[in-house]
Amino acid sequence: MLGLALVAALAMGPDTPVLPENPCDLIAPADLAVVGQLVVVPGRRVPGKLESVGPRDAQRNPPAGSICVFGSGPEFGEIMVAVAPRAERRAAKYWQARESYFRAYTRSGRPVPGVGQDAWLGGGTSLHVLIRDDEYFTLTTQYYQPESGELLTKIAKFIVSKF
Repeated sequence: MLGLALVAALAMGPDTPVLPENPCDLIAPADLAVVGQLVVVPGRRVPGKLESVGPRDAQRNPPAGSICVFGSGPEFGEIMVAVAPRAERRAAKYWQARESYFRAYTRSGRPVPGVGQDAWLGGGTSLHVLIRDDEYFTLTTQYYQPESGELLTKIAKFIVSKF
């Protein structure tokens, strides 16, 4: 079903958003398990910090959430896939976050060539990927391992290949 939605979105033109609103639809647990060579627990959708602050203060339930959390065992902990809500997804925001991070953490950020239009790794545990235009996502491992960047890069390449 996701494959048909992607084909339809791509057929609409280059300005049509292609990333799903539900971050759990970006990669199936079985694909994540194969690509990452991990045991994976199906993902659950959770709100990000900013998504839950307003509703919590207003005593409302938070929205469905822009983060999908997959359990993957003790080595990497949870693997999170985040896709900003469409209304907030702008390439300028991606580039601003990248520039700010590289300026503030000069030794922690590094470009990751060969993934999407642009990709960068922050802190060894978060890979930010710009697919094209305003379409980007972030992959994160809960725990740092020396192989975290390599794992996230493999997963990101698989996701980007679908677009």
